[in-house]
Amino acid sequence: MFKKTEAELTNQSLDLYQKKDYKKAEKICRQILKKNPTNNTVLINLGNILFLQKKYEEAIHCYQMAQDINPDSLLATVNMANTYLEMENYVQAEKYARLAINFDSQNYMALNVLGSSLLEQEHYDEALQVLQQALKLKKDDAWLYNYLSRCYQQKEMLTDAIQSGWRAVELAPQDEDHHINFGYMLYELSLDSQEKIIKEYARKWVQKFPDNKVAQHMGKAILKQEIPDRADAEYIREIFDIFASDFENVLNNLDYQTPQIMSKILAQIYGKDSHPKLHILDAGCGTGLCGNFLKPYAGFLSLEGVDLSSKMLAQAKMKKVYNRLYCNDIISFLNQKKSAYDLIVSADVLTYLGDLDSFFEKAQKALKKGGRILFSITENKEDDSNYILHSSGRYQHHLKYIHLLLKKFGFDIEKEEYHCLRKEALEEVKGYIISAIKA
Repeated sequence: MFKKTEAELTNQSLDLYQKKDYKKAEKICRQILKKNPTNNTVLINLGNILFLQKKYEEAIHCYQMAQDINPDSLLATVNMANTYLEMENYVQAEKYARLAINFDSQNYMALNVLGSSLLEQEHYDEALQVLQQALKLKKDDAWLYNYLSRCYQQKEMLTDAIQSGWRAVELAPQDEDHHINFGYMLYELSLDSQEKIIKEYARKWVQKFPDNKVAQHMGKAILKQEIPDRADAEYIREIFDIFASDFENVLNNLDYQTPQIMSKILAQIYGKDSHPKLHILDAGCGTGLCGNFLKPYAGFLSLEGVDLSSKMLAQAKMKKVYNRLYCNDIISFLNQKKSAYDLIVSADVLTYLGDLDSFFEKAQKALKKGGRILFSITENKEDDSNYILHSSGRYQHHLKYIHLLLKKFGFDIEKEEYHCLRKEALEEVKGYIISAIKA
């Protein structure tokens, strides 16, 4: 059998890449580069394969080698810019995008990356100009409209922001990112404006996408109609699966305080240096923000976490503090447990439940006698209702309702503290952190 030439192997690797057989394509690329490390085409192809595997540093290395061989390589330069964008290194993304535009001023990808990186660096005027230029080249790119909507919002161009966000949803209705961006944009705009266009588009959104959980929940929250007893599980899963990789950065920007406050409360209850060896459940553990401060109180193999989002759980797993993690609805999970835990902690989870009757009933049964529950709620200060669905899509609860339920299910309140839990749109979001003991 004749051995294939380098050109034939190069073409084979490109063909395998197009067919999405990345494993074989990578193997052939590395085989070629072992003999000829200056094959520019193969370096870029290998970089693309590594990029798709999220091995961004390795991809950058390949693109850089290709550019060193051919400094005028537009493809290597654009791909490097796009990789830096994915890495959230916006300064480097901007640098290489500008270099690519010097090679080709009409390169759509370079303009897209440049506009996106400028947007993330809050250079809104230039970002808007660049994104509009990119739009002339590709009018059906939903992500371009997504970025444009964010630019317009920052420049307080309300109508343009809403219409661009809506266009992104229309162009790619299957992409939940666009629905989530649109929903949060409507919510944020509604905080500062009562313009009819906000509710007009919320109504269009709900009507056009009756099967989309994000549209139904967030749209109805803005319209203040048909308030469900709890957020749909699919809606919660989709939201947090999308936000998982950047979740903690987002919370840092919101000055999120709940885990720190809970940590102080537990130190007051058990003693700062105490190790009571409890069986603990972090109910709605997310990325594991409570895990580190809960671990010292847990017995051997006794810290568990449960969450609806598998991608949030993947982040929690990397912290290596939980002994077991479960992907499940919290109430369904608690319903399977009886006298299992000494402590159940639920940080900013009840904000996705309206009616809390089932939660406290199941939590009470899942706790051992004398067991403790530590949880937070966001304060309903709008009216006397047990709970309301805020335009953010999150529930707020009245303190009297919480007191009623705790008494109903045999809990004695141990501690009750009022705090600013986080900030939204520069406004403080206040609520209660409560510790109660099962009688």
